[in-house]
Amino acid sequence: MIVVIGSGVAGLSAALSLARARYDVKVITKSVTGGSTPIAKGGIAVPVGRDDSPEIHAHDTLKAGAGLCDEGAVRYFTHQAVKVYYQLQEMGFKFDPELWLEGGHSRRRIAHRTDETGAQLHRFLYHRAVEMDVRIVEAQLISLKASNGKVRGVVTDKGEIEAEKVVLATGGYNSAFKFATSKGNLGEGIASAFLAGAAVADMEFVQFHPTVTEDGFLMTEALRGEGAKLINDKGERFAFAYDQRGELAPRDVLARAVYTEYLKGNEVFLDLSDVRELDKRFPVVSDYLRKRGLGTRVKIVTAAHFTIGGVLTNVKGQTTLENLFAIGEAADTGLHGANRLASNSLLEGMVMGLNISDFIEDDWTGPKLKGNDLIEIEVKQAEGLDLDSVKEGNWRHLGVIREGKSLEEWLNVLKDRHGNAWSLVSYLAAYSALVRRESRGSHYRSDYPQQDDSFRKRFVLVRKGSV
Repeated sequence: MIVVIGSGVAGLSAALSLARARYDVKVITKSVTGGSTPIAKGGIAVPVGRDDSPEIHAHDTLKAGAGLCDEGAVRYFTHQAVKVYYQLQEMGFKFDPELWLEGGHSRRRIAHRTDETGAQLHRFLYHRAVEMDVRIVEAQLISLKASNGKVRGVVTDKGEIEAEKVVLATGGYNSAFKFATSKGNLGEGIASAFLAGAAVADMEFVQFHPTVTEDGFLMTEALRGEGAKLINDKGERFAFAYDQRGELAPRDVLARAVYTEYLKGNEVFLDLSDVRELDKRFPVVSDYLRKRGLGTRVKIVTAAHFTIGGVLTNVKGQTTLENLFAIGEAADTGLHGANRLASNSLLEGMVMGLNISDFIEDDWTGPKLKGNDLIEIEVKQAEGLDLDSVKEGNWRHLGVIREGKSLEEWLNVLKDRHGNAWSLVSYLAAYSALVRRESRGSHYRSDYPQQDDSFRKRFVLVRKGSV
C-alpha cells in the first residue's frame, strides 16, 4: 500500500495519479478541507501564451530565485507546466480563457478559474478522488516509521499503518507565524521527516505576501497585474521608491516595502479603482468587499504565506530516506531558490502529484547533496513551546526583516524547547537564518543587507547521527 499524507492539491493529485495507475493508495489528512490550497487565489503559472515559452518562464523563475534555484529543476517544471495544463483540462477542469499577469512574470501566463483557483481546483480533485473510491481518512500524523535508512509506514493518532511507500504532501509551516494566510500549516510532515533522518533544506526562506487584509483575506497577486496600486495614507504610490517595477516587483521586494512603510508610521492600502471589470473578473474579491462594506481602497498588511524550505527532494519527490517521497510545499526541489515566483506553487504541487505514478517504482537515487553546505543539528528530548508563543516569536525574530542578535535570542529559547513540530521547524528556520549572513530573496538581514556571493549555496540540515 502507498500512503499519501495530506489532501491539498499535491496530495490529491498524487492519489489520483496512483489510483489511475492501479496502485493501492490511502490518503491520511488532518482535515479534508485541503490546507492552504483553497486560499490560493491566483492560479497556475503555465507558459502557453503566444509570446511565451518554457524557456522564458524558466528565466523569470531563475531571476526571482536570486541565484539559489536548481536550474535543472526549474527547466523540468517549466516544461512540465504545459503538459499539466492540458492534462487538467482533459480530466475535466475548466480554466478561464484569459491569462493573467502577476509580479515577477514577464508574460501573461497565470491560468486561473475566477479568482479562487485553489478552491476550485481542490473541489475538482477531491470529487474526482471520491468518484474513484480513493480512501480518505482524517487522522493526525504523529511520526514516520523508519529503520536502516528506509521508511516503512506511519504512526497517526488513530494507530500505525504499514506502507511500501509514503508520500508527504503536508504543506509548509507558514501558520507558525502570528500573521499568516492559512491556519493549519504547522510543519508536521517536515518535522516528522527530519526526525526520521531525512535531510531538509532552505528553511530560512519564508515568503511573506505583501497584500493581505487585517482579517487575513489574501488579495490576489493578479489584482496588481491588472492595475491595482499600492498607496500609503499620505496618498503616495510608494512601490516605485523600492523597485523600478513598482507593483509588479516580486513578492519579497513588495513585502519589505509594505513592512517598511509601517515601520515609518504609514498605513498601506491597495487601490483597486483602476482594475477593469472588478466584479466580473474578481468575483470572490468583490464579494469580500461588498460583505464588509468596503470600497476600492483596502487596508493591507504583510503575512507569512509560503515556506520555500522543506524536505530535500529531487524532481521525482524522492528524499534522502528510501521509500519516502515529499511533494508540493512540504518538499524542497530547488525550483523556488531564495524566493518563489508567483503561481509556481500550484504548478509544483500539480506536476509532482500527477507525475508520481511514473516514478513510484524507480530505483532510489534521492536528491543530490553535493555542492550544498551539510549541517548536523542535535535534537534534544524536550517539551515544545505552545503554539501562540512560537507564532509571536517567529513574527518578532524570524519575520520580514531579521537581525543577528534577535535571531540568537530566539534560538536560545528554541534550542531546549523544540519538542513539537512547530517548535522544531522554527528552530531549524532560525538556525539557518542566523547562519546565512547576507540578504537574498525572501531572507532579509538588517545587519547584512547586501547579497554575498560566498553564500550562494543552499544549507542542508540533517539530524545529528543520521548521516
